[in-house]
Formats: sequence, C-alpha cells, structure tokens
Amino acid sequence: MKNQEIARILSEIGFFLEIKGEAFKPRAYQAAAHTLRTLSEDIEHVAKEGRLEELPGIGTSIAKKIKEYLKTGTISYYDRLKKEIPIAVEELMAVEGLGPKTIKLLHKELGVRNLSDLEKALLHHKIRELPRMGEKSEEQLLRSVLFLK
Repeated sequence: MKNQEIARILSEIGFFLEIKGEAFKPRAYQAAAHTLRTLSEDIEHVAKEGRLEELPGIGTSIAKKIKEYLKTGTISYYDRLKKEIPIAVEELMAVEGLGPKTIKLLHKELGVRNLSDLEKALLHHKIRELPRMGEKSEEQLLRSVLFLK
C-alpha cells in the first residue's frame, strides 16, 4: 500500500507551505495526510473507484496530486517545494521539541537545513540567542539530537 508514502509527502508539503507562511493550506495537507495514514483501504483501490474526493480532507487539488503520484511515483509540486526550500524535513521533525515554526526560525536565522546543521548550531550555543529559545531549549534539543544519532 502506498498510503503511508503519500501521507508522508502530503505532510511534508504542508510543512513546506507553513515555512512559506501560507495560512490555511498547511492544515489541509496535514488533514489529508492524516486521512491516508488512518485509511484501512489501499489508496490505489480508492482512486481506481473514483472515490478520492469522498475521503475526509481530500479535495480536487490534493486528489490530483495523489493521482499524479499513483501514475508517476512522484508529485511535481512536492519536488518544486523541495528545491525551493532545501530542508531535510523528516530528519528535523524527528527531533523532539522541533515543530514547523521552530524549524522555520532555525532555517531563517541560522541556515539550519538538516540534523548536522542543527547539531553544529547547538554545540556553538547559537540556539539560545534566538527569540522564544533559551539555554533550556538548547539543552533539550541537543539531548534529542544526540539520542537520534
């Protein structure tokens, strides 16, 4: 089943859109991703039956992206966003205490794109200088990064 892979991609699209400052689209993509993660049917079967838009959170635009993935194995919109915003989303989202807003801040202020960049920023005590961050946040993030390694 491709449900989990498509859900991951939709979730990352939502993340990228949040980084870009979009207001409502990120939630739509996250809702669609949740639907696919919890769907008991194979998404390919649902698509073949023409029932994608009957699923909660799946509208015309997202249904087209799912169909594109099922046909080609990729989503061009996702590929464009990855080039535009070169951040290792899965890597950074795995760090406990990091969400889209904090990752956006780290990327904008410190150029953090992946786990290695984050570790360097933490070891050089750059995180504590950022708004809404401090020594405790920095220590917690460092523990989480070291745990992931």
